[in-house]
Amino acid sequence: MNVSIIGYYGDNFGDLLMLKSLLSLKKPGLVFTVLTYGDARSLRKQSFISDNAVSVVELNKDNARVAYKNVISSSAIIWGGGTCFMDEGGTGGIKYMALGRLFGARIIYAGIGVDNHKKIKTRLILLLATLIAKALYIRDSASLQAIKKINPWMRPGKIKQSVDLAYALDTGGIKDADDLGGDEYIVVCLRDLDGYGEQSSSDIYRQLLDVSIKVCKALDVNKIGILNADAEVDTSVSLYAERELENCGFSVFKVMGSDIDRSIDCIKKARHVVSARLHPAVLAYSVGTPFSLYNYSDKNKKFTAETNTDECLIHRGAINSFVPQYNGWSIGEKNTHKELAISTVNEIYQFLSLTE
Repeated sequence: MNVSIIGYYGDNFGDLLMLKSLLSLKKPGLVFTVLTYGDARSLRKQSFISDNAVSVVELNKDNARVAYKNVISSSAIIWGGGTCFMDEGGTGGIKYMALGRLFGARIIYAGIGVDNHKKIKTRLILLLATLIAKALYIRDSASLQAIKKINPWMRPGKIKQSVDLAYALDTGGIKDADDLGGDEYIVVCLRDLDGYGEQSSSDIYRQLLDVSIKVCKALDVNKIGILNADAEVDTSVSLYAERELENCGFSVFKVMGSDIDRSIDCIKKARHVVSARLHPAVLAYSVGTPFSLYNYSDKNKKFTAETNTDECLIHRGAINSFVPQYNGWSIGEKNTHKELAISTVNEIYQFLSLTE
């Protein structure tokens, strides 16, 4: 049985976490192809792709024929997590989903979120997605309500609130990073913020590094790991963070988000995580590492609202007054999210078995 998974997979730490989670409970008899808007070459290097004989097709003009052929021959097509509907270009792969549905594929949106959707085009795309989908699993209550407003006539049970797919990933068996040593450290993950908000991006970067320094002083830590969560987008700002913190006298080491096992291990062992990217904070929460998350996008605010960690959110325009939190969270809260994510993935595979 052929199954296609669509998303922005390549070097991005969060997208890789969600894809690995979705494939972690892979059942016999299913043949997966990943259709990615990201860098296919980078994705093919992931061991969870190569070890499981998962095919990868990059969605571009050169590969259009191959992509359409995969879609037409698929029994099911899954959008594998993340914010996929938004005015800033997020279409949820609707043209592939609609084509697949015409040829009888089951359409599933798994662990998704909705951001700005004021444009009529975005709202129409979202409406079409609700009409052709077999099931929609929404990762936060605000996105759930937004979709219900777009299509209040959906049958009961078609749309469900879930959580981020990354929670389903088993982090217990991750191999220890060999180069971390015994020193305590924090992890800092900046994001390229050009085009987000009215405040100067360079001012925000500087202020977030000031928060990081504040955390180091409070924890008596002099070592910082710079997590480059998306090499295609964040390399420049990650290098900036390295230079600035080294100039301040800190011992700095690099962490590439595309090396997801090492990134997971670094976050698990860190004393604190300061991030503008969502998924370092999601993972920190799931393993009990205290975090501070900058609210550059509403998806970050939705995450802290869903996890009752509002005090960990660094608000726009108020970075300098932010007070970091240094305590983790109860096992019960974390396990609830993990169980719901695993349940979502299992339910998706049940849908797939019904198509056989």
